Amino acid sequence: MRNLLLFTLLAQIIAGSPEDKAFQQVMAEADADAKLQKLSDFEKTFPKSKALPGVYVMMMDVYRQKENADKIIEYGEKVLALDTNNVTAMMALSRNYAIKRVNLDRAVELAQKAVDQVGKMRAAPPPVSHTDAQWKSYLDSTEAAAKNILAYSTSVRGR
Repeated sequence: MRNLLLFTLLAQIIAGSPEDKAFQQVMAEADADAKLQKLSDFEKTFPKSKALPGVYVMMMDVYRQKENADKIIEYGEKVLALDTNNVTAMMALSRNYAIKRVNLDRAVELAQKAVDQVGKMRAAPPPVSHTDAQWKSYLDSTEAAAKNILAYSTSVRGR
């Protein structure tokens, strides 16, 4: 997944540009707090960047490591505002809404949409960064995760 995200982000950024240099600094940063600051700076400096959905997914990942569900939700919603078909954001939002026991109808809706989107992705050819086998494996594991999140959010909503 990370390789797909990185490939997608790099495809959106012109090599050697100030945006590329800022992104490379983000990728080189190992410290979570410093990485968040660089990601936030990237967002402010390049507010129209086509890479913003991926930048927000990266922020979600750091906030997941920090166990900050509110920020995961905040940035997940930002991802979907720019990329309505982002399965990673749909699954993270659904899971975190269910864990917090808020927006449960939306949690179920997003999980179902993630399952449906993976089905649509199966009909498309794999990205150039993946072999057919790698793409199938990615889709299989993502679909299984989306279905588990759907079952979880549905069960929480039903309580």
